Amino acid sequence: MTVETKSIYDKKSRSDGIRILVTRYYPRGVKKNHFDFWMRDASPEPKLLKEYRSGSISWGEFSKEFRTQMRSSNGKEAIRKLVELAMKGKITLLCYEKEGEICHRHIVRAMTESAIRKQLH
Repeated sequence: MTVETKSIYDKKSRSDGIRILVTRYYPRGVKKNHFDFWMRDASPEPKLLKEYRSGSISWGEFSKEFRTQMRSSNGKEAIRKLVELAMKGKITLLCYEKEGEICHRHIVRAMTESAIRKQLH
């Protein structure tokens, strides 16, 4: 039960386990065999993404709003599916940003890991 993160542009590896794309929009130049599932509901809504990318809201504001979004029915369902997959083995969450950069996939990872811990206790 491991949840990792990686850029969709990084080289695919067997150690990635199940590769899950968590972006709202399809990444340019990426073939569909580069990931196993695409979960749009585990990504920011278009309006929130636009506000953050334009600089009209900070990372802190984005993070808070994104967590609220992920507590909606679609977000809860996405986390439930991620937990289900993670309980079977390693999963890797994929997005555009390079590893080590600020990205919503780290929030999704934290929420998934928290849900796994709750389920195990």
